[in-house]
Amino acid sequence: MRSLKRVLCLIILLTGCVTSHSASPNVIVIFADDQGYGDLGCYGSPNIETPNIDRMAAEGIRFTSFYAAPFCGPSRAQLMTGSYHARVSHSFNPSPGSMNGLHPNEVTIAEVLKTVGYRTMHIGKWHLGDEEPLLPTNQGFDDYLGLPFSNDMWPYHPKMPPRDNEDALMKQMRARAAYTGFAGQGSYYDVASGGGFPEPLPLMRGTKVIELNPDQTQLTERYTEAALDFIRTNRAGPFFLYVAHAMPHVPLFVSERFRGKSSRGLYGDVMMEIDWSCGEILKQLKALGIEENTLVIYTSDNGPWLQYGIDGGSAGPLRAGKGSVWEGGVRVPGIFHWPGHIPGGRRTDAIAGTLDILPTVAHLAGA
Repeated sequence: MRSLKRVLCLIILLTGCVTSHSASPNVIVIFADDQGYGDLGCYGSPNIETPNIDRMAAEGIRFTSFYAAPFCGPSRAQLMTGSYHARVSHSFNPSPGSMNGLHPNEVTIAEVLKTVGYRTMHIGKWHLGDEEPLLPTNQGFDDYLGLPFSNDMWPYHPKMPPRDNEDALMKQMRARAAYTGFAGQGSYYDVASGGGFPEPLPLMRGTKVIELNPDQTQLTERYTEAALDFIRTNRAGPFFLYVAHAMPHVPLFVSERFRGKSSRGLYGDVMMEIDWSCGEILKQLKALGIEENTLVIYTSDNGPWLQYGIDGGSAGPLRAGKGSVWEGGVRVPGIFHWPGHIPGGRRTDAIAGTLDILPTVAHLAGA
């Protein structure tokens, strides 16, 4: 790979939009979880409305051959390091409490950008180890707010053994799994062989747990508010903001303002809320007058989790989904928005991927 930097630089040079990089750009990476190639309007979704993300594509460049890893942890390792996940010993998803994760000696994109004066924050899902030496604030990020692993790694997973007097949320999770026909499979979901997630799901700030089993209907909104606050506080720049949404990874949760609003059921509602979040970030950049000095990247960690049926996404015309190395498992949306620098209406079939983001951003920042 490594064609992303070449493609972006070629477009910039040919159009004459930028002649130098004397002002280091702010960088925002928005990372969806388990969102399929076909789940955005600009990638052909027939029933999910994503006007803000579509506008990003219309005003920037859209990659049609953009690649990630087949599932969560390895994909995030690639994004953070610019290396194939196997080369940084991160070829699987670490379970809660495991000391396995991204080794602190690896150099992350946040650490690279800090060498040239960037403020950095990670909001959302980390999944590169939840023990303190492995957390984002020990991997180059000045601040962190989010879940250290997947949102289904909690006591409300429907594969947990039945208990007496289960609460309403547990009953809701079991009913939804029965409705979709799938409750998760694989070694760490198989409670019959000692798996499962008996410990509460932590919401963290820095290295401290601030809530247990947070209300996931509010996660996207809370992450968006934190992102807007970080942008506002650091508007003088340069800054690097990594927003990794919990959704649309199952279990799906959405706030009341978007519940029932799409024609694609709960999954579509969730995607509408993520699109709203993107729109709020773009509005904030414009209101602060820093839109033209901020590169915003939108992509996903892997393809859709098809086994969840209507609660999983769509790979569009591609074969298979999450966990597979067929195109549907590893080809993801890739949208780059930078007004005044990347001309609008561009589409490319050049092969690139999350591996290329670190070297490309380092080049643009002069790191």
